[in-house]
This record gives sequence, structure tokens and C-alpha cells, in this order.
Amino acid sequence: MSTLKSSDMLLAIDIGNTNVALGIYREKELLQHWRLATSVSRTSDEAWIVLHALCQEGNLRTDRIKGVAMASVVPDLTSVFWNMAQEHFGAEPYEVRAETAPSLKIHYRDPSAVGADRLCNAAAGFEKHGGPLIIVDFGTATTFDVINEGGEYLGGIITPGIELAVKILHHNAARLPKVQLNFPPKVIADTTEYSIQAGLLYGAVDEMEGLCRRIGRELGCDPKVIATGGLSALIAQESRVISAVEPYLVLEGLRILYERHG
Repeated sequence: MSTLKSSDMLLAIDIGNTNVALGIYREKELLQHWRLATSVSRTSDEAWIVLHALCQEGNLRTDRIKGVAMASVVPDLTSVFWNMAQEHFGAEPYEVRAETAPSLKIHYRDPSAVGADRLCNAAAGFEKHGGPLIIVDFGTATTFDVINEGGEYLGGIITPGIELAVKILHHNAARLPKVQLNFPPKVIADTTEYSIQAGLLYGAVDEMEGLCRRIGRELGCDPKVIATGGLSALIAQESRVISAVEPYLVLEGLRILYERHG
């Protein structure tokens, strides 16, 4: 259980393959949030300098940070932020893993194999929207996490993310340009750029909706679909099944799980 006082702040750190998201909470309020490019060469001192500068710019006192919660899918950076927390906040971070989040009932064959970000999404998604629920996270990979009406994590799906597909096309096909991620005017595209955009974005919408329908048939119900991740708002513009966009769901999950177990 969290022992933070009402004046204390929590630093939530979501370490992903492409970005590191940072959030500062006071109780349930997200005071500030930032997104940094993931760099495995970053040291704990460099991480502290960046965080301290961001907090100063946001008029936040770092000496008020009394708790740290982390979710990481990049092992090389986990120790960097862990050491930063210990050195500068005197706090041992709460790191989300299956074994540190006993309030989540996980039906994966190997619960320890579920990514920490997916566990955070499950905790926050269910607390905010109930179940049954599908959470679609549009990140480096696009993940689908399924939670039943009792809040139990059932498992899900992992597919290559949209931005990853852009890079693969550009790097592996010499004549295909790297495109901006915007929906083109029509599906039957009349330029190479529009053709790539149509395939990537309309394809992502149809893939997502088709997989959600399959999940619903397997569950025997019509689960609510929540989108999160960097491209969630863009995809939601063209989707009929997404009922809410939650851009900071992993950070919210970090706060919730820290309050329960930190």
C-alpha cells in the first residue's frame, strides 16, 4: 500500500521500445507528463538532468517526489531509471511485474511473460471502464489486452505496430518513401505516398476491428474497446468500434498499482 502524503508526488515511468513516458502525480491528478525518445545509451545522471529540467520548466519541485513506479520493456534502461530513483529520491522504485501486482488475476500460461505496460493498461482500463474490455495499444507493437467482467486478465494479441511498418517499408523497399502518418483522401490511392498511407492506416483500422470482432465472438459478448498509445486518437477517427481514447493509460496503471502495492 502507498504511504504517500497528500502533498507528496509520484513519478511514473513507462519505458517503451520507442519512447519513455514520464508522469508526475499528486494523488490521482496527473500534474505533468512528457515523452522522451528511448536511448539505451542514456545514463542515470543524464536521466536525472533531463527530468530535473522538465520539472523546473513545469514549476514542480523534485524534492516533493517521494515515490517512483516503473514499467519497463527495455531491460537495459530499467537499471538506469532504478539507479536514478535511488540516488536522487532515496526511494526504491515499485516495478510492475506479474509477481508485484497480485491484485491482477492473470490467465497467461506464464504470467511473468506479460509485459509490464500491458498489466498497467489492464489495471487502469478496468478501473476506469469496467469489463468485459479490449484495450488496444498502438505503440511499437500494437497489442490487444482482454479483461473479463471480473477484472481478470485473459491474454491477447500482439501485431507489428504502424510506425514499425513504416520503417520496414522504407528501409526494405528502395523506391518506397517514408510517409507521414495521415489518412489519405481515399482508399483507391493515386500516388505512392497515398497508397502507403492507405495500406498502413486503413489496414490498421480494419485489422483492429476484425480482431476485436473475433475476440468478441470468442468471449460470447460485445466488449468495450479502449484505445491508447501514440496513434490511438488518429485511428479512433476512422473506427466504429473504439468507444474511448485513453492516451495516458499506462501512467494511470502505474499510479493505480503503486497505490495498491507500492
